Amino acid sequence: MNDLIRKKELESAYECIMARENITLLGPSGSGKSYLFRALSKKLSGRRTIFHLDFTGLFQFPDLVHQIREGFEKAGNQNAGLQYQMRRLHQEHPSHQIQGQKNLFEYLQTLMNAIFQGGQDVLICIEDPEYCEVVDLDLTALIGAFQKMSAAANIQFLLISETPFSKTKNPMVLQNPQANAIWPQVDDQHLAIMQYSKGNISFLKRLKEHFEESERFDADRFFKSHHAHFLMLKNRFTDLQWRLLRALASEEQVAQPHAFDFLVKHRLGAASSVERALRNLSDSGFIIRNEAAYEIKDPLLHRWLQFLYFKKGL
Repeated sequence: MNDLIRKKELESAYECIMARENITLLGPSGSGKSYLFRALSKKLSGRRTIFHLDFTGLFQFPDLVHQIREGFEKAGNQNAGLQYQMRRLHQEHPSHQIQGQKNLFEYLQTLMNAIFQGGQDVLICIEDPEYCEVVDLDLTALIGAFQKMSAAANIQFLLISETPFSKTKNPMVLQNPQANAIWPQVDDQHLAIMQYSKGNISFLKRLKEHFEESERFDADRFFKSHHAHFLMLKNRFTDLQWRLLRALASEEQVAQPHAFDFLVKHRLGAASSVERALRNLSDSGFIIRNEAAYEIKDPLLHRWLQFLYFKKGL
């Protein structure tokens, strides 16, 4: 099996950063955007301070402000000059003063000045803004405000998204890999692995490591290391939302989760309640809907639920 790291894309992204160009990584879920970003972050270690902001599942404006401030404070603490600038900035601009979009954009302008004065080369990365559901917030304008920060000589901007938010020169568009890009000779087992992972690169990497240790798929051993994480994740859902996730995992895709037979089969209750649960899970990025059906966005979570509740494996 070939190395799953996108060497060509990694080198291209690294060269753009070193040339002080902004970057946009576009691609569907599982195409390796986050995987590529992690590899790029390692390669940039010591060359850039990276501010990483994940907007997935944000619903309230105060949560967005907290996420932004915490993200900049966390990365700023890695550098004495930036740490001082972040501390002074947030003492002068406490969270309660940032009450709306106008205040937020003013804060970002002041933040840009603080980073510029810190004198360190930084990369600001915004990930999954399309899953931010804050009411009365113009996401396109927010992304534009972050892009404007790169007008400072020592600031660059990286957008990771499934959807383009602005006109970008030569965005890096990623697609899910094909089997022949991973295995020199593709057989039925390889095709089964691709189908099981749904082409998700992070999932494929875990499967690759598993098959390097064992000729057959040992579901108990493979999923054992994920139990604690996913069971802890369960606490953030209502009982109905979790039962709905479990029901969706029973199949590859579900075209009509409101259908009477599906509701009865999985004891989901009223269609109106299921509709609200679907909307909440969609807004928070845990399920996606294509033209034909609903499905769980993270294939690893999908397969874990299948194994845990339905004893399905590869």
